[in-house]
Parts: sequence; structure tokens; C-alpha cells
Amino acid sequence: MTIGSKKRRFVIGHANVMPTIFCLIAMMITIGNLSGCILFGQERLVYDREGIRIGLEADPSVSRFGQPVQNNHPLDLTSKDLESLLQAIQVSGYSGTIVGLLTRPQLVPLFTPKELSAISGHLAAAFREAKPTERVFFSLPKPEVAYSEDRTLGALFFRGSYLHLVVTDHSSIIRTDTGGGDYKDIRDTKGMNLSVAGPVQTAMVPSSEEPRCTHFERVHIALDVKTVLAQKAY
Repeated sequence: MTIGSKKRRFVIGHANVMPTIFCLIAMMITIGNLSGCILFGQERLVYDREGIRIGLEADPSVSRFGQPVQNNHPLDLTSKDLESLLQAIQVSGYSGTIVGLLTRPQLVPLFTPKELSAISGHLAAAFREAKPTERVFFSLPKPEVAYSEDRTLGALFFRGSYLHLVVTDHSSIIRTDTGGGDYKDIRDTKGMNLSVAGPVQTAMVPSSEEPRCTHFERVHIALDVKTVLAQKAY
């Protein structure tokens, strides 16, 4: 009887534990989903039409490693000023094919004139709404193509005397074949490099003011705002 009683107690105890475990798992999933919603909620769309998305998101370089800095936002710039700043920026990289790896990367404008004309006003509107801890992000489809998975992705922020630009993908550079059916390896920046077309020059940002970008946001360039706008005025 004693042995049987112990067995019954074990079975009953085991039965009571299982619902508790399931409840804990359900709570963890719920919390995870809520966290995901909160993180997603940090994005605020300013424009979302015809495949173009422009909005605001938390700037990770503001608080990374406890860096006590803020951006010059909100900021009132005209769409013409933004076009003057961005039209000189070029990007190069290699496509994820054997041909792409063997050929010399070609420089192309980060934004085509048509793209820049379409987004400059919305970028200006986003900067007028941006908080000091936010940056403006952009996502553009491949131009002149009905459907393509390749996009131009990045973010902009003004800090101190400089406009900073981070690019994580460009539609002119075919995505790398991961070989496993995955869409994109976020560690792959396609060998991208940013530069500027003369007479504009890349700003030499002091090391003390250089943003500490995240590990996956190494494709970065900065422009001295006053210098570039003064050059464009003549």
C-alpha cells in the first residue's frame, strides 16, 4: 500500500506540474510577442506608398556603449537642401555571383534623380518630426522594375556639423546567394562602399564625434552640412 501510495502521489504531482510548465511557456511566448510589438512600435512611418517607406526609428548609435550624444533633431531643412546633400553620394559593391565577384565594382548614385525627387520632401518631413534620439530610415524598391527583392535600405541622421548616412543594402547590387534558401545574410554588406562625387568631399569627422555604429552597419559616410550647401549655392 505504501509503495502504491507513493506511485499515486508521484503521478498526481507530475500531472499538477505539467499545466504549470505549459502556463510558463505560454507566458514567455506572450511576453516575447509583446516585446516584438514594442520594438516594432518604435518605428513611425511618415510615408508608405508605391513600395517606398520612409519613417523614424530609434538611433542605436545614440546610446550604444553609454555614448552621451544626441542628434540635431527635429530639424527644419528644405527638400532642395536634402537633394543637394544626397545627390553627390555614390555606392559601389559586388553582386553575389561569380561574375560579380570577379568584376570591378562600379560606382552608381545612391539615389537616381527620380528617386531623390520622389523622397526628398518626405525625408524633410521626417526630420521635422524626429526626436534627438531618432534617425530617419528609408527603404526603396529597385527602380524601373515591376518586382524585385533587391532594395535600397539605410538611415540618415544629423549630429553636430555633419549629416551621417548608413547604408545596409542597395538595389543595384544583386543579393548574395546564401546557398541555404535563406533570403539574406544580414552580415553580408556585399562589399559596399560609399563615396562622393566631386567637388563635394567626405567629412573628416573627429574620432571623438564619430558615431559608434552597430556591427551590421559599417557602410557609413558623413558630410559637412554647411560646406556642402555652400558649395551647391554657387
